[in-house]
Amino acid sequence: MKGSSMTAEPIKTSILDLLQQSQRSSKAFMQALDERERTAVGKPDFWSAKDHLAHMTYCIRQNLILKVAAILQQQEVSRREESVDQMNARVFEEHRLRPWEEVHVAFERVYADLIQLAERLSEAELLDASRFSVITEGHPLYTAFLGNGYEHLQEHFMQYYLERQNLPQAIQVREQCTHNVVKTQVPDWVKAWFLYDLASFYAQHKQQEQAAARLQEALTLAPERIEAWLKHNSELAAVRKQ
Repeated sequence: MKGSSMTAEPIKTSILDLLQQSQRSSKAFMQALDERERTAVGKPDFWSAKDHLAHMTYCIRQNLILKVAAILQQQEVSRREESVDQMNARVFEEHRLRPWEEVHVAFERVYADLIQLAERLSEAELLDASRFSVITEGHPLYTAFLGNGYEHLQEHFMQYYLERQNLPQAIQVREQCTHNVVKTQVPDWVKAWFLYDLASFYAQHKQQEQAAARLQEALTLAPERIEAWLKHNSELAAVRKQ
């Protein structure tokens, strides 16, 4: 029954729920664009909507779907030779002139493929931290779905809004992204990860009170991990001292 399935597979249930919510939010993002926004050609320092979608299509397929599939088939997974900046620049140039409909369809297809992949994986596979270490750097596989498949996409929507001076919409995206994770059955340290990222976002945009509140929530859930991260985040560490 559905209830017992959720209890038996809390991580798989949570990941699928988050990916499906992200799929719905991406559809809402695309539907809200007008014709000018859909057909705009971006610049290296000012990506268009289709640049963001093309980038995410590439990242989800190359960095997650194909690598997980290769490991499941016991094939070798090569590490990326180019830097992140080099990859971003290359993908941008390769796709910047593609028509909107082509980019849109490719993104929707790859995100559906991502959800299907998560559906095929078992709870044990999603929790495996060693077999998929080339992707996750020692963390459980499900964190790659959360990072590359879920949070990364929402961050691109935030970037799109921020570059167009729409801070309220960017805040809404980040807050909803975090809220969706916090209400799932993922471990406390994962909830702390998203609360920490939300606190960092608030701090970057001079919303100190909100930053301090979310940081305290993160510290309550995973104190040692958050303390370690704060050593490399002077802006958020300063919020804590106020």
